Amino acid sequence: MELAHRDYEVLKLTRTFSQLASTHITELLFSHRSHSVPDKVLGRLVRLGYLSRVGRRAGGDKGGAGAFVYQLGRAGRLLLGVDSRPSPNVSNHALMIADTYVELRRAETAGVLSIQHWEVERPVPPSVRADLAVSLDFPQQGRQSAFFLEIDLSTEPPARIREKVAGYWRAVEANTADYFPYVVFVVKHEVRKREMERLFAKLPEEQQDMVRVYLMGELIPWLLQL
Repeated sequence: MELAHRDYEVLKLTRTFSQLASTHITELLFSHRSHSVPDKVLGRLVRLGYLSRVGRRAGGDKGGAGAFVYQLGRAGRLLLGVDSRPSPNVSNHALMIADTYVELRRAETAGVLSIQHWEVERPVPPSVRADLAVSLDFPQQGRQSAFFLEIDLSTEPPARIREKVAGYWRAVEANTADYFPYVVFVVKHEVRKREMERLFAKLPEEQQDMVRVYLMGELIPWLLQL
């Protein structure tokens, strides 16, 4: 069966993030369509084997079933040349990366910023990868800036965070350009934010200047100030 252009867009976006909730796909690719349209498209791609359902995203504070989570199915991996094996479990990390990207897109729609370039799992030589690297234009301020966004689920121990920051600092030392992006850790909870702020306060001063930690809900306002 021949796939439509929007089918390819769904598959490519899913490949980029490895997993996406139906809410992500609907907002990013079907924002001006009835909710029945993405439901039909996703259902058909699952039936044809281009997508597979991994499970449901955990419900919010009010409980209830969360959105279905999708990844490439066998036909989708073959079509797009993806060699990696599918995950048997929902990846909350992948979904939060997508959440962060959606926040940026919402800000773009509101005219707050313009996304010039973005990349998931961007290599930052010599030893780290940014969960989400973005180059942004702030039209109201007449400036551009870039950021390496690290998505934190409150699961990594302090030693791992320090190791990650040290990896970015090695990238700074190897950098030959005049500018190096801020490394911004995005967290969900105030308690985790405070924990990481205490951790960063103990880093060497030059590394402290490089890193920031913000709640998801305050990310866009703070990026406007960096």
